[in-house]
Amino acid sequence: MLAGMKNIVRKKQTNAILLFFAVMAGLTILSRIADSFMIPQVAVSPSEEMELKYPVEIEGRVGTEGKQAIYCQENLRIGNVFVEKNDVIEKGDLFFSVDMEDLTSKIKQLEQEIKKCDLQIADLENAYQEQVNLQNQSLIRAEEDYSAALNTTEKEVDTAYIEMEKAKSELERHDSLKPEEGSLENEKSDGKNVVRRNDSLETVEQAEVEKEEIEETDVFVEKSALEEWTQKREELEQKYYEKKKLYESAVASRDESLKAAARQIEDAGMGVNKNNSSALQQMEKESLKNLLQQLNDLREENGNVYSEFKGRILECSISTGSITTLEPVIILEDFSQPFQFEGFIGEKATPFVEKGTECMLEIMQGNVLLDGVKISEVAEGEDGMYRVTAKVDSDSVYQTGSAVLSFTESSKKYPKCIPLSALYSGNSGYYVIEIKEDETVLGAQLIAEYVPVTLIENNGEYAAVEGEISEYSKIVVSASKTIKEGDRVRIIEE
Repeated sequence: MLAGMKNIVRKKQTNAILLFFAVMAGLTILSRIADSFMIPQVAVSPSEEMELKYPVEIEGRVGTEGKQAIYCQENLRIGNVFVEKNDVIEKGDLFFSVDMEDLTSKIKQLEQEIKKCDLQIADLENAYQEQVNLQNQSLIRAEEDYSAALNTTEKEVDTAYIEMEKAKSELERHDSLKPEEGSLENEKSDGKNVVRRNDSLETVEQAEVEKEEIEETDVFVEKSALEEWTQKREELEQKYYEKKKLYESAVASRDESLKAAARQIEDAGMGVNKNNSSALQQMEKESLKNLLQQLNDLREENGNVYSEFKGRILECSISTGSITTLEPVIILEDFSQPFQFEGFIGEKATPFVEKGTECMLEIMQGNVLLDGVKISEVAEGEDGMYRVTAKVDSDSVYQTGSAVLSFTESSKKYPKCIPLSALYSGNSGYYVIEIKEDETVLGAQLIAEYVPVTLIENNGEYAAVEGEISEYSKIVVSASKTIKEGDRVRIIEE
């Protein structure tokens, strides 16, 4: 009985030990499971040597280089329109027709306008001729006035000149008759001699008295003659100056009269300036005649307008009953012109878009795929966009439509390239997370380590870097959670 009790105790102890180990195993498993959930799970990749690819796609459309603008005479009412936008038409197809009643009315109006221009031109020509006749008459009269003024003033000048010369001659003749002082002295000497010859007859005293009387009489006579001559000369000189002044006044009056008459001749001889009114009316008439001819040609076609080109309608701005303007009624893509691609691309996508770059062109309509299409022009447009043009020299293009121009540009080969998702940025710059194996008390563990790198270039998918990494490095490209340096990790994909 005692032995049975011991067996029971041993079983219980054994079961307790087994239960303990089972619990410990369960806890270990639970701990492992919990640890697996707590440790970040990562996918890794080594760095690679590669060229970075830059695929570029430019959306646009294929059209023709040349477009044709279809015009119609202004202010005509549209009768019917037989095309619409995006229609492909052949040469000779009917575009539209104009209302014949409205067309006939416009033709009559133009004919009346032309007749009105003829009348206005005739009135302007007549008015001009009348002005010419008046100007000629004024010129004749001015010439006659000049001749009359010349004759009259010349006679006055001649008369004044004769009077002046006459006064001058009188003055000169009077100057020649000036009394001479020597003649009177001689007479005195003769009287003295007479006295001396008669000294025997008269006494000396009587002779002296007589001598003094004779001298006084001679002085008086001499003084009276000189004063009279001087007074006469002053009168003649005054008369000469007056005649001279009258002559000079006559000359000045003649010159002024002839100058005024000459100016009248000059003014009358300038002619009549013919203004441009008549010429403008003539130009207006010619313009109306050209328009009338166009409307008559349109009437001969019963108001129908046909296409002279093969192409596609880009714009059609008219409808039944609308009135035409100076703007084009139809813009036509001319298929006789070479085809080209035209698209737009943003500034950030233009580093490799250059003239001469070979591309692939995919035209949606007809599933046309062309290789070797070269970019012919890159021009800056509006809103920071660039217009890219490429000529399409291929017989396989027979219609226009939306298209995509694409090409891939490659960088130089870099020895260390990683997925862009493996590149991180911190306060000190760029870095990658490399997974390294570390021995711990629990055994070998995978530890995350931050490795600084320098970014050289990236294409949006891969990045070329420089740093302490190699082709054997395990670089984290994705992780289940944020990884800090020194964290344990578990690789789930390599």
